Amino acid sequence: MLDTTPSEIRQFIIDLCTTLSPGLRAANRDAGAIDTKTDFHDVVTVHDRATEVAIREAIFERFPESVVLGEETGWSNRTGDTGEPSPNDLIWIVDPIDGTSNFAGGWDYWCISISAARGGEFVASGVCQPIVNRIWSADDTGAYLDEPGYETRRLSVQRDAVPSDGLCATEYPKINSADDSALVRWREAGRSFRSMRRPGSTALDLCYVADGRAVASFSTGVHSWDVAAGIHIIQQAGGIYEGYNGAELSTPIWDGSSFVAGASNACVAAGRKALGL
Repeated sequence: MLDTTPSEIRQFIIDLCTTLSPGLRAANRDAGAIDTKTDFHDVVTVHDRATEVAIREAIFERFPESVVLGEETGWSNRTGDTGEPSPNDLIWIVDPIDGTSNFAGGWDYWCISISAARGGEFVASGVCQPIVNRIWSADDTGAYLDEPGYETRRLSVQRDAVPSDGLCATEYPKINSADDSALVRWREAGRSFRSMRRPGSTALDLCYVADGRAVASFSTGVHSWDVAAGIHIIQQAGGIYEGYNGAELSTPIWDGSSFVAGASNACVAAGRKALGL
């Protein structure tokens, strides 16, 4: 049984992100060799792979019975077995660099995303934007933001927000989408929200909803590592997240290939409309 509290796991995630951040900041302007995965839009650097290795090693040292799902290497436990976990395992869902294209291009909109869960429920999560030393985190007590010059802030969304109150941060539509109607729906969404942004990191988009920089986010073609930590942070800030596979809600929530998230029901409804749900 896990004898570490959610708060202690959240602090472990914060400390791990803090340790990893200086090296990634230094690499941001010189990402080194860039490889592609599915196509030239889908890039990976040596820093993605090395950071995931470092995260796995730290997790297995502190929590040896864990199972980790990482973007670069999939499922594995401490001994390297690659089978999926059992329901009672402590699982970690990791994106070492979410927003790799931004990272490789010297932009600052990228992050480390780490979430721990058990039995389909979140335990603790953290998202770190190293360039600005900003860390969003969540556990069973709530969601929090730490950033230089400010005291730790407990997050709470504006639950009566309407789309025209703020920005929508989205990675939709996907470049390779064959659905031309997606552009029409994106434009319609733009008429509802104050303004639309497509900044390049789903995890950060979700955190921006949680802390009030945006009022909604929606996207398609996402993976568990893109969204898990952000979901937890939004939920603990009082926001709404709906994960979908097709038109059906996903179980667990982070397994949906599409999602809508928002500060309020009205903002989520606008996102659903944009996705044709």
